[in-house]
Amino acid sequence: MPSKPEPQSTAPCAREIVITRTFAAPRELVWRAWSEPELLARWWGPRGFTNPICDWAASPGKKLHVVMRGPNGTDFPMGGTIREVVAPEKLVFTTGALDEQGKMMFEFLHTLELAGDGGVTHLTLRSRLIQTTDGADRYTNGFEAGMTQSLERLAKLATGTAAREIVMSRIFHAPRALVWEAWANPDLIVKWWGPRGFTTTTKQREFRVGGAWELTMHGPDGTNYPNKCVFQEIVPQERIVYRQGGGCEDGEIPGANFTATWTFESIDAERTKVTGCLLFPTAAARDHVVKAFGAVEGGKQTLERLGEQVDSMQSEPFIIAREFDAPRDLVWRAWTEREQFSQWFGPKGCTAEVHKFELCPGGMNHYRLAMPNGGEMWGRAVYREIVPPEKIVWVNSFSDAAGGITTHPMSPTWPKEMLTTVTFAERGASTLVTVHWVPLDATAAERNTFNPARTGMAGGWGGTFDQLTAYLATLTA
Repeated sequence: MPSKPEPQSTAPCAREIVITRTFAAPRELVWRAWSEPELLARWWGPRGFTNPICDWAASPGKKLHVVMRGPNGTDFPMGGTIREVVAPEKLVFTTGALDEQGKMMFEFLHTLELAGDGGVTHLTLRSRLIQTTDGADRYTNGFEAGMTQSLERLAKLATGTAAREIVMSRIFHAPRALVWEAWANPDLIVKWWGPRGFTTTTKQREFRVGGAWELTMHGPDGTNYPNKCVFQEIVPQERIVYRQGGGCEDGEIPGANFTATWTFESIDAERTKVTGCLLFPTAAARDHVVKAFGAVEGGKQTLERLGEQVDSMQSEPFIIAREFDAPRDLVWRAWTEREQFSQWFGPKGCTAEVHKFELCPGGMNHYRLAMPNGGEMWGRAVYREIVPPEKIVWVNSFSDAAGGITTHPMSPTWPKEMLTTVTFAERGASTLVTVHWVPLDATAAERNTFNPARTGMAGGWGGTFDQLTAYLATLTA
C-alpha cells in the first residue's frame, strides 16, 4: 500500500475542509505523532518549515503554542486549545495564527479521527473556520495546501523509523554555549544525568569521536545500572551521536541498546532547544524500554534536571538555613501535612489558607496569603521530588485564585518560576532546615531582578522561619 496516496478533499460549506488519508502505519503510532510534541514538531507545517517551539499535549483544556519557522527564517506563532481527547481515536482542537500582540487572527476548529485496520490507519481531518479578522484570508486561503504538505511529511515519519524511536526535547533559557558546556564538562553532566533520585558515577569519559563513556546510574532504590556509550559524532554546540548499551546490574530485566542523537538549536540569543532521539533496533525493543524502565518519563525528568543545572550556572542561588529545636520527623510533618502547613507558612504577619494540597510529584500546593494590611497574595508550589524525611523539591510561583502562574504583584520582572529545594538534617535533637532558591527557566531580565534582591529574600524567608519556630514551640511545649 503506498504511504503517500493523494488526499481527498471536500468542502461541505465554504469554510470547512475535510481531508482523508491512509497511512501504512499502525494507529497507535499515528496517534503518537499527533499527541507527542517531539514527534509533531517533526512534521507540522508545509515543506521546509521547522517548529523550534512546540508546546503541545493531548490533554483537554491544554493551551497550545507552536512557533513555525519558515525556510527563510521567518517565525509564525500559532495558538490554540485542546478540546476533546479520545485516545487513540479522536482529537478535537483549535488552532490559529497569532499577531504581534499574541491575539488570534483567525481560528480553525479541527476534528481528527483515526480508524485502525491492522497495520494501516485511515485518517479523517475536518477543519472549520470559526472566526476570522480582516486580512486573515492570506493565511486561511492557504490552509488546505499547507495541511496537505504537512500530512505528506507525517506519512514519511510514520512509515520511517518513528516506531523505533523515543524523542524528547526541551527549551532552555540559556545560550547554546552554556547548555553545551553542561553536556561536555564531565564534572557537570554527572550532576544532572538521569531521572530524579538517580546519581551517576563515571569510570571513564573520553569526549571525542571513538571515545567511550563508562558510567553507572544508581537508582533511588539502590539498583545499579551500568552503561557504556561510544561517541560516533561530535559537532561542538550542534550535535552529539553515540551508541549506548546497558541495563540492570543484577540482570533480572533485559537491558537495551540504541543510538542516541542529541541536537542543540539556538532559537535566539537567550534560548536553546535540545532534542534527543533514541533509535532502537526494533519497535519491540523500544516498547520494552518504555515499559520496563519508564524511559519516556525518565527522559523528561533528565531534561528537567539539565534545566536546573543550566539555571544554577547563570544565577548564584539564594541559600538560607536555620536550626529548629524540634526532632526532624516533627519538622517534616509541619512542611508536609496540610493542616500544619497552614499554621505557619508565609512571611511574618501573614496567615495561610491552603486551597489544594497534593503532596506527590506533579501535585500542587495552592495557597492564599492574607497580608497584615488587609491585602492578599496567591501562591502555588508544584512538587518535583519528595524524599521523606530528607528533601522536598518544588517549583514556586505567584498565582491567582484559579491556580495559574502570575507575575509578582510588585515586581513584574521577578522570575515567574523558582526552583525551591528544602533539606532537613538531624542535629541531635534539633533539625537543620536549608532552603536553596534559584530562578527556573528565567529570562536575563528575571535573573537581573533576582540577583540583587537577596536582602528582601532573607527577610521574607527569615520571617517565615520565625513563624515556623513559634508554631513548633506550641507542639513541643
